[in-house]
Amino acid sequence: MASRAGLLVRRDGQPLFIPADVAHSVVETPRLTRMPWDSLQMALVGGEVVPVLELSEPTGVLVMCELDGQPLALSGLAPERVSFWPEQSAGVLVDGQFVPTLDASTLRPQPLSLTRERIAKS
Repeated sequence: MASRAGLLVRRDGQPLFIPADVAHSVVETPRLTRMPWDSLQMALVGGEVVPVLELSEPTGVLVMCELDGQPLALSGLAPERVSFWPEQSAGVLVDGQFVPTLDASTLRPQPLSLTRERIAKS
């Protein structure tokens, strides 16, 4: 059985696995700026402006990921461990329990149109 490296996190108490080729680091949550016309927030991390996607209640850290070559920070995840675990279909086995992979590609917020009416409401 092949092993897969990655980060074990909890989202609302549920364990999730983020592969090492997606999750690059964990940083303390810096000041966040909410975009009035979008569901994303922005943060300055390591001198770079990064979009922040809030998945749950903030935990004080951001999981820094890369998606299609672009940085993305995930908020609302509680990191637990980094290791290699036996790979299963759509997840890994951690201490004999199946843990599903967090599919970062499904987390993309839908683009919002920037109409004058929408901006005026912001």
